Amino acid sequence: MVFIAHPIAPGGNRDDKINSYVLDPTSADFNTFCLLYTNFVNQTIRGLYPNPTGILRRNLIKNLGFFYSGIADAGCEEIFPYGQL
Repeated sequence: MVFIAHPIAPGGNRDDKINSYVLDPTSADFNTFCLLYTNFVNQTIRGLYPNPTGILRRNLIKNLGFFYSGIADAGCEEIFPYGQL
């Protein structure tokens, strides 16, 4: 795995400046797998699609369900930001 060869905690450069890396304690890593899922749904997806309607909303609900089905065995609670069908 890449992480084993390069164990760097999650974070990013401050103010887009070079060599200003700062750890982000709210970011998930592979030890907090459910937080990866939660952040992906609540920050990434909801940030890209804050108020979807119609077919887009329906398809987001379906695809988030498909995505969750691949990690359901990890014990994470499923999130429904746009409701359920």
